Amino acid sequence: MKLTKESLREIIKEVIAEADGHPQILKKNKEVAHNWATHMEWKSSTDKEKYGDMIGEVVHHTLFEDGTITKYDVKFGNKTIKNIPTSMLEVVELQEHSHEATEEDDDEKEEGSCS
Repeated sequence: MKLTKESLREIIKEVIAEADGHPQILKKNKEVAHNWATHMEWKSSTDKEKYGDMIGEVVHHTLFEDGTITKYDVKFGNKTIKNIPTSMLEVVELQEHSHEATEEDDDEKEEGSCS
C-alpha cells in the first residue's frame, strides 16, 4: 500500500478519534502528550512567606506513562526549588507538549522527565 496524503489524513483522523476518550494522553512511539504547567505559584501563604510570593518558571517535571505529573522543579527568581509535589503548587500557565518517557531510577519506574 502506497502512503498518500489522503491515506495519511485518514490515519491521523483515526488516531485522533481513538484518543478522543483520553484527550490528555496520546501514545505513539512511546511519546506521551500531556498538559504541564509552565509557570506556578505556591498555594499556601506559609510557603509564600517562606519562599517568596512570586510566580515561578517550571524548569523540570516528572511524567508517568499515563500522563500524570507528580513533582515540579520551579525557579523562583534566582533560586530553583526541586521535587515540589504538585499539591503544593497552583498553576498559573498551562501548555501541552509530548515527549518520550525516560526512566529516572528504580524508585520512579515508568516515570520520566522533561525540561
